[in-house]
Amino acid sequence: MKKETLQRLTSEVKACRRYALNAIKKAEEGKISSAISMLDIAQTAKTCAEQAHEELWKVSEGKLTSKEFELFADAETLDKDIQKAYQVIKQARN
Repeated sequence: MKKETLQRLTSEVKACRRYALNAIKKAEEGKISSAISMLDIAQTAKTCAEQAHEELWKVSEGKLTSKEFELFADAETLDKDIQKAYQVIKQARN
């Protein structure tokens, strides 16, 4: 179960970051509608990452390897990516 949760967390973190970056790129290209769609997907991936994050903590009972902990901590920073994309979209709309 721990292995599957780690894989899910890894996938969702990558997806969130990828779509947040794509949202920024689309906003900079003036494609606001596409940027908003990308941001929406990034937010969904962030929600899924948060769920996997909590599940990982439960199944591991807080005992993580350094590599697992790095991923665990990385998942906690996804809001920065979302907020950055949101700000770029907001600026592009003005």
